[in-house]
Amino acid sequence: MSGAGPSGASLRLEIPATCESLELVHEATVRVATTAGFASDAAGEIAVAVGEAMTNVVVHAYRREEGHDIVVRYAADASGLRIELEHSGEYPDRLPAGIDLAKLVAERRRGGLGVHLMRRLMDRVAHEEVAPGVGCWILERRRREPKDADRKGPDPSP
Repeated sequence: MSGAGPSGASLRLEIPATCESLELVHEATVRVATTAGFASDAAGEIAVAVGEAMTNVVVHAYRREEGHDIVVRYAADASGLRIELEHSGEYPDRLPAGIDLAKLVAERRRGGLGVHLMRRLMDRVAHEEVAPGVGCWILERRRREPKDADRKGPDPSP
């Protein structure tokens, strides 16, 4: 997926890496996604995935330490939406390949579902080192054609 082109739109936010900023990022994500042409339910799913990535940065990358920022970039084009969350905190050396829900339940573990949820809601989820000491969550969601049964059109019956 490319960045915003002539028919696309982009937005950049630099915000404090705090749990209090989650609501702002959620609202911004929903607005950007709906403005980019996603249905409200898809926009909500995208916002949940972005919130999970941001929570990962706040809790794991910055270990809830105050005084850090996250740069959130949105780029929409004809193919879909790309969101990047850039930070200078610690970043994972690898992402979990899958999840064993039965094991999590048996161990009564809390957490550990963020990356799994992001992957369920988005078409691409990655974490890359974009510069020395700079990590970036990358989330992409392509536009989907509605199923034939979901298409709206004139009623063929007289």
